[in-house]
Amino acid sequence: MPETSTRPLNADPSGQTRDPFIDFVDRTVRNVALWGGGAMLLGLMGLTVVDVTLRYLFNAPLYGAHDVGKLMLLTMIALSVAYSARTGGQVVIEFFSHWMGPRLAAFSEAGARIAAIAMLLILSWQLWLSSDSAAAFGEASLALGIPFGPFYILLAVGMLLYAVVLAAELFLIFRGRAGDLGHHTE
Repeated sequence: MPETSTRPLNADPSGQTRDPFIDFVDRTVRNVALWGGGAMLLGLMGLTVVDVTLRYLFNAPLYGAHDVGKLMLLTMIALSVAYSARTGGQVVIEFFSHWMGPRLAAFSEAGARIAAIAMLLILSWQLWLSSDSAAAFGEASLALGIPFGPFYILLAVGMLLYAVVLAAELFLIFRGRAGDLGHHTE
């Protein structure tokens, strides 16, 4: 007979009950990165293989492959940056943290996240405004003329999602669960 756990379904391995909002944020950024970013990565790999094959075998590269490749890479990064932040995939410098007590370390983590949220909100707003400017001035890729406006919006949404991740982590810090930052696993 299989063992049954008395741990709630939304509990992490340490037995603490996970917050539904944090679970929602984790699921959202994981799915956006997996499906959106993963699809762009697969598409970019396919585009590169086809372009290189046609270039070397038939001396006929795909026209505009460079334009499409750059925009696919931009899309992949915009869709994946929030997941990278949530899983601890970004560089963190912990120079003074071993000298700080837990309370000062939590205060420092909260301050850094508040500053980052403010910067990301400003960045998102400026990207949104840039999408309007790009549309007004007809900014587009060189070879294919793909308009840049929608990609500025995509970047703005990616940065907003990153800000939501930082806000969720700020919520964890205020609840005394700073140990759950950037170490989320399935």
